[in-house]
Amino acid sequence: METWPIGLQQLLNVADFGITLGNTKVRSDMDVGPAKERSRFTDAVDGYSCSIDLDMDTYSTFLTFYKTTLNNGVNTFAFNDPITGVPGEFRFADDPQIRPLGGRVFHVVMKWEKLP
Repeated sequence: METWPIGLQQLLNVADFGITLGNTKVRSDMDVGPAKERSRFTDAVDGYSCSIDLDMDTYSTFLTFYKTTLNNGVNTFAFNDPITGVPGEFRFADDPQIRPLGGRVFHVVMKWEKLP
């Protein structure tokens, strides 16, 4: 597992942050009465929506980390959980979106999965 580069923003932007709790249930319809539910897994993969801001210097660091180190986002990386601060194992759930903010600053919107 790789480590999030120290040269990149270590705290995620609050405006784009969100957590989607993973689903661990299986639902089965019954002939009569309410559907039956049971646990499928003991722990779930939670989804994280997040963003960071980059300047021209850290832009290349981010691209190298994503494309080369993480093999285009396939490999996992260590990052401190934004809520608890405890190190966790994350991976990219989708390709990051990079938007210019003006001048030499870019806004990177990402979707991560926190692995159990």
